[in-house]
Amino acid sequence: MQATEFLNQLKNFDKAKLENVKGIGPNLIQSLEDFINSSRFEYLEQGFQTLESNNKGLNITQSSSVVQDTSSIFFGQKVVITGSFIISRDVIKSKIESLGGKVVSSISSKTNYLVCGQDAGSKLTDAQNLGIKIITDLDWMN
Repeated sequence: MQATEFLNQLKNFDKAKLENVKGIGPNLIQSLEDFINSSRFEYLEQGFQTLESNNKGLNITQSSSVVQDTSSIFFGQKVVITGSFIISRDVIKSKIESLGGKVVSSISSKTNYLVCGQDAGSKLTDAQNLGIKIITDLDWMN
């Protein structure tokens, strides 16, 4: 996307969504609002518009959303992955993290979910004994 498009998205940010992102508080949100309403921001916009009109603009690649979906069951939760899956664990881990979850390696009383594939072993038993919510590979695919 062009820099001016990015700046336009920044101007129209959803304050309510930002308020729900861990680590972003009212001071940071106010600072962002102050910057967007400043003459410096306007100068930045005008500069990029000029560059883009001369085909010398800056393209920005957005790798992931800064604002996470707080409605996800994984948001703010600790998740353990165990067993064999038809997709790679890295794909599962990335998806959980993109939904606001934290993937941890071992089951404890602080674990919220176990994503369980085939041949799960002792982690499944430990999760059942601790009353941890279990998501099977079939549930995961749906």
